[in-house]
Amino acid sequence: MQEVLDTNNLKTENRTDARKEKLEADAVWDLVGSAEQIVVAKGKSIETFVPDEDNREAILKVVLGRSGSLRAPTVQVGHVFYVGYNDSLYAAAPFGNG
Repeated sequence: MQEVLDTNNLKTENRTDARKEKLEADAVWDLVGSAEQIVVAKGKSIETFVPDEDNREAILKVVLGRSGSLRAPTVQVGHVFYVGYNDSLYAAAPFGNG
């Protein structure tokens, strides 16, 4: 992940280590619930959500890991959150030249 940021000259404003700072469901929703979009990479699939109370549980199900904490990496670019890692996701804009 850091390689993608460095290669594309992207700087992070806020960085936490998910292994050290656990965010559980309510705190995660407080963080991502007001985003314009949440883009989730899981394996080779990518899903995009527009958060609202009707899809809160569906979003939390895919952004929370097995430990019940926010999955890593999670990156916020403007009002969009990117959760999880997928080469094609991070090769596309706003990260890569895609």
